[in-house]
Amino acid sequence: MTWLMRDGDVLAALEDPRKGWQRTLQGALLLPRPVVVHTLLEAVALDVAWCRPADLGTEHPGFQVRRISALAPRRLARPHLRPGALLVAPIGAFERWRLQLGDCLEVRGG
Repeated sequence: MTWLMRDGDVLAALEDPRKGWQRTLQGALLLPRPVVVHTLLEAVALDVAWCRPADLGTEHPGFQVRRISALAPRRLARPHLRPGALLVAPIGAFERWRLQLGDCLEVRGG
């Protein structure tokens, strides 16, 4: 299993992107390529964070949060075209995690 971590604390299990994930997302998704996230087909809201690559001094991939947004149902998020990743979680997850701009996230496991 792959984990999303901050400062040694596990925030969520990272899931594999798949068709229909918006309806069944329990943990989080990390989409590491140019991507657009939408909720056009589902009446579901999502938390979205745009992240840039970060060197955490470890062998694990790291990302720094540069923008955070809540995506309402039936909406389209800004495209992520820069290097890095787009982090997607169920609405309210970022608040529970206390995710903030500048936070450094680490991906472990897998």
